[in-house]
Parts: sequence; structure tokens; C-alpha cells
Amino acid sequence: MVQQQQQSQQRMMELHERNDREKLARKTEKEREEERRKQEDDKILQLEKKLEEFQENARFIGDLASNFQTKYQDALNGRIYTLVRGLQDLDRMKGTFSDKKVPLDLLPYLDDGKNPCLYSKHCMEKTLEKNKAVNGKIEIYKKFRAHLMKEFSEEMPDLVMYYRSIREDLDLS
Repeated sequence: MVQQQQQSQQRMMELHERNDREKLARKTEKEREEERRKQEDDKILQLEKKLEEFQENARFIGDLASNFQTKYQDALNGRIYTLVRGLQDLDRMKGTFSDKKVPLDLLPYLDDGKNPCLYSKHCMEKTLEKNKAVNGKIEIYKKFRAHLMKEFSEEMPDLVMYYRSIREDLDLS
């Protein structure tokens, strides 16, 4: 009896230990996932910063070039060098985003200065329209099949009964 109690207590302790290990594993898994998300966010923020710097340099070069005076040559050269360095940085960063997919249909939206969310909205609207069309076709085919089975059952009842016995899953409603 005492031995059974000891074994029972031993099993309970083992179960508690295993449960604690599983909780710890789940917690560390959540922490790893959170850390991965944070790293992704940091990469995106770094890319945004580089793109903003590039855009600002390009704008400034445009201003200098449109109102060019020889006294601004050194400033223009410096900005061009900074622009080239920024492009090199962006080229180095592209490998960190190789797993990201951007639909090519999105680019015209961006070129037109539209919000990328509009692209998502239009995609959803197209999908809903296609879904409605497909669902309509499905309904028409169901009605056609029911009508066809009705006509067949009037003309060839034996064959229809045999068909129904083979296809028990047939729903003619």
C-alpha cells in the first residue's frame, strides 16, 4: 500500500515536471515568434528609412540641378555620391526581403500615387464578384441536374432507379 502511494506520488511529480517543461517550451516558442516579428519589423523600418533618405536625396539633387550654379557643384557631387551609396545599401538589403512577394498588379497603383490598400480592396471586390458568379453557376447546374433526373425518371424509371442505387449520395433537391 505504501509502495503504491509512493509510485502514485512519483507519477504525479513526473506529470507535473513534464507539464512544467511543456509550458516552458510553449513560452519560449512564443518568445521566439515575438522576437522574429520584431526583427521583421526592424528590417521593414530600416528599409523605409533608407527609401525616405533616397527620396529626399533625389529631390534635393533635382532642386540643385534645376537651379544649378557653379558654386553648388561640390554640394551636388556630394549628394550624387550619397545617392549612389544609398542605392548600394538598398541593393545589399534586397536579400533580406527575398521571401516577400509583391504582386505586379500593385505597381501601377503605386505609380499613380494611389494607396496600396486600394489594390487590396479591388482584389477583394473582384474575388467576391467571381465567387458570386461561380456560386450562381453551381446553383444552375444543380437545378439542371435535378430537372434532367426528373425527365429521365419519367422516360426511363428503371435506369434512374439503378443509377440512384449506385449513387446513394445523390441529392436531387
